[in-house]
Amino acid sequence: MTIVVGAGLAGSTCAKLLSEAGHPFVLCEASGRPGGRAVSERTPEGFILDRGFQVLLDSYPTARRHLDLTALGGGRFRAGAMLVGGGRPSCLENPLRRPLALLGALRAEVIPWADLFRLLGLVTKSFGRGGVDDSLSTAALLQRCGFSETFFTRFARPFFGGVLLDPELQTSGEVFLGYLRRFVTGRALLPAGGIGALAEQLVAGIPQDMVRYGMRAESLVFAHGRVGGVRFANGSVLAGEEVILAVDEPAACRLLGSGKPRAALATAVHYFAADRPFYDGAWLCLPPRREKSPVLHAALVSNAAPSLAPRDAHLWSVTVLPGHARAADAELVRAEVASWFGADPRSMRPLAFIEVPYAVPEQLPGFRRRPSPWGVLPPGVRVAGDAQCGASIDAVMASGEEVAKKVISRGAIN
Repeated sequence: MTIVVGAGLAGSTCAKLLSEAGHPFVLCEASGRPGGRAVSERTPEGFILDRGFQVLLDSYPTARRHLDLTALGGGRFRAGAMLVGGGRPSCLENPLRRPLALLGALRAEVIPWADLFRLLGLVTKSFGRGGVDDSLSTAALLQRCGFSETFFTRFARPFFGGVLLDPELQTSGEVFLGYLRRFVTGRALLPAGGIGALAEQLVAGIPQDMVRYGMRAESLVFAHGRVGGVRFANGSVLAGEEVILAVDEPAACRLLGSGKPRAALATAVHYFAADRPFYDGAWLCLPPRREKSPVLHAALVSNAAPSLAPRDAHLWSVTVLPGHARAADAELVRAEVASWFGADPRSMRPLAFIEVPYAVPEQLPGFRRRPSPWGVLPPGVRVAGDAQCGASIDAVMASGEEVAKKVISRGAIN
């Protein structure tokens, strides 16, 4: 039997494939539900809050293979962004989807025209076979391409700094180009039930007796030089010939008893209820990146997926810089957001402030060439998730798929 430790997106994808193949397994999760870091909470009023601003790109190939996007419901963001905080809000749309939008952006001088053409060139580069030197950070790549400081302040840091959870843009330029390619070819979806609906759908078809919640893995059990099972915090031991660790890097290092995990990137988000929408359309709002402000970006997520808020109510998601001295200041944050639209801050009622200290591991230049912190895995142990791949939804799902296929193939040979 195979034991899958962790029911995040990697573990849930892995378990789905094992179940479909008829391979014996048990999926064990420390919490009381699937999803890991991609879960959603419903408030008593009926607002659905994710742990940080998260979207699903419909251009993700692995997600398309294993998720029924139509059944997830919800809605999608416009392909672009609304630039706010510098006068009248202006919209920048993806010219590959709406070519005339480029002319509008040039007339409105949303960002310097030279940067718009540099961005188109970078999009073309993202589809090239050669890729980019993986020793370059995102900031270094953009600087090498000649982008202006205005582009960094008005678009790169608030948009991709938010996507990468890295406003300083020290993340690998290779990772950035991958996201850029997916954003220009796809749309950002918000499921009707929040991002937690992804894992819920993945495990929905798995027999209930193969999924066990409230099972925190404490250590691996070895016998005759290979893994023989998992010991849990409640004292129980589950025997298995193979163990898949679909957990974050610190947990993998703890269970394997070796290695130092990479540093983590955090995220933090304020949620506000509003009695009216401040703008039409499903836009992500990008303010200029300023040191004195903790706000990275914001969105009326209920404009994209109305089910995220109760009837006649609206839901703001405002992502802030976790380490900022005023990150938790809801009064400051709502005043800034309201100012973009000349609105009364009191029309935004604070609902929650959610901090996620470990959102994703750092993905610095060259991280793919970095040796795994635990060295050679013990016989019978495999690792899935962002402990051994990129940190996007699709990357972790693909890692779960890859491990499941190897387990299934090995079982067929035996």
